[in-house]
Amino acid sequence: PPGEAASEGDPVLASPQPAALKPGLKVHYYNNLFRTVEEVQSWAKARDGYPGEPLHSLDYRSGVDKVLTSSQEDGVGAHITGFIRFEEAGTYAIAAQSNDGLDVEIGGRTVVYDPDVHADRYSQPVEIEIKAPGWYPLDAWYFERKNTSTLRLYWLTPDEEEGSMAIIPKEAYGH
Repeated sequence: PPGEAASEGDPVLASPQPAALKPGLKVHYYNNLFRTVEEVQSWAKARDGYPGEPLHSLDYRSGVDKVLTSSQEDGVGAHITGFIRFEEAGTYAIAAQSNDGLDVEIGGRTVVYDPDVHADRYSQPVEIEIKAPGWYPLDAWYFERKNTSTLRLYWLTPDEEEGSMAIIPKEAYGH
């Protein structure tokens, strides 16, 4: 089912902690009419993609327009890498809204897995235990096949009430 975690265990803090990060996340693009995130991953092993302008955050939604920071409106695969900062230890819930496929790992733990073609939908929230504040590696694969695109990552921090998930702020990302 969408959002089911494929890996268990707590996310692992980046070691050593990165010192001077630039804002946002790195992105590498691949152009094809993909049907699954696994197709994007396989394609990336065999072909060179191209770097895009860094993503300011994971808060993108467009009509029939360019996907993320790519120059394409359709047939875009993206490998997104960088770090996410958790300011406090505790239990976080992570979820995404996507159109089309998305696979997100934080600190080696899968938090979103919704790998195929679909209209806008939300993944099931996945709870993760952050043992120590700091920067955690983020590794995401995303694709948009045709028409509209959405990629939004949400969290519920340890001190927030259930049901008030917010888009993760751009200040939490670095590369």
